[in-house]
Amino acid sequence: MKIVVVYQYYQGQGAPGHSAVYELTQYLAERGHDVTVISGETGYMRRDTPTLPWYRRLVRQDYDGKVRLLRTYSYPELHRSYLGRLMSFLSFSVSCLFGLMKVKNPDIVLASSPPIFPMFSIGFLCTILRIPFVLEVRDLWPASAVQMGILKNKVLIAIMAGMERFLYTRSRKIVAKTEGIQADIRARGWDHEKVERITYGVDIAKLYPDAAGAERIRRERGWDDKKIVMYFGALGEANNLFVTLRAAERLRDRQDILFVLIGDGMKRGAIEARVAEKNLTNVQVCPPVPKDDARLFLSAADVCLVTLLDIPLFQGAIPTKMVDYMACGKPVLCGIRGEALKIVTAAGAGVGFEPEDDEQLARLVTDLLGDETRVAVMGQQGMAYVEAHFSALKMREKMEGILQEGTAAWHASD
Repeated sequence: MKIVVVYQYYQGQGAPGHSAVYELTQYLAERGHDVTVISGETGYMRRDTPTLPWYRRLVRQDYDGKVRLLRTYSYPELHRSYLGRLMSFLSFSVSCLFGLMKVKNPDIVLASSPPIFPMFSIGFLCTILRIPFVLEVRDLWPASAVQMGILKNKVLIAIMAGMERFLYTRSRKIVAKTEGIQADIRARGWDHEKVERITYGVDIAKLYPDAAGAERIRRERGWDDKKIVMYFGALGEANNLFVTLRAAERLRDRQDILFVLIGDGMKRGAIEARVAEKNLTNVQVCPPVPKDDARLFLSAADVCLVTLLDIPLFQGAIPTKMVDYMACGKPVLCGIRGEALKIVTAAGAGVGFEPEDDEQLARLVTDLLGDETRVAVMGQQGMAYVEAHFSALKMREKMEGILQEGTAAWHASD
């Protein structure tokens, strides 16, 4: 098959941030498919500043192994403000079309959302050019933005809801990343057989407990005498990290406990400002690290944190970082209701806390860090659960099957 994957935040090998699209496209290319990725210029966890003028960056071609990569212009300051993020979305919504038009006769397009604006552009062009497309839904837009209070303009909400309906209706398949997303889309009237579910997978050859790497990181970072509570991921509005800072403030007298936040995002500046304002010497905010180093840092932690805002839609969320924690044998402190907590509980891989309850979080941190046996058992149980339920290879195979099915069905109906 000649496959085009459109995802604004494609990250290459070793880059910080989530790498599922990279791993999927590499897998498809190794399977003999002709794969092209159309992506923006700036990764979600990367702040590269382009030096060339925009008109020389409209479409640039490169190769990532056997995968052809078309980087198209996108406004780079997506972390500056919500306006900056919107400009990034809109600029890629236009430039990605030039990227797709450079691919001759694709068999199928996989469009990965959010953001929804460029996916609508791609879906509209695919409809005009009669190219079948599959829509991957990692987050429900505009519903999540509305519930977070980011999106309030009724006209814009209506426009985005129309885009969502168009994409769901026109796509050959809808691939939901969680049970909650799948159930929501089905409940709104789309055919159950059309809405598939492919959860996040972990490559346990890359993410696993690494004792030697942990020792090196702890020594280099000066963490040898500390018990590390680690958050590893995006520092955005949705991630609800201020509950962690409030818990750290409660534990500021425990000089043996260090909260480490590793990542980047729109709220990083505000988080650093709060740390400075409250003089939280027990908190370190670190820049993102290459994905290849993730297991070293996660292995250096004693317990790991996952948090999201307490809104209804996030009850159907499964943050990739949570599964990564479990793969590296780390117990999870889960500040998310619903599906994520259900996984942690079923696995026996950690404990949950109320999303806004910093007092409870602080108490759980001290309880867990005071019981090494319990921590070790939770870590082992989490690893076993990931191996049984989150195989990356099985997820990639299922996506390949959906793309093949979509292509075959399209040609049969033509």
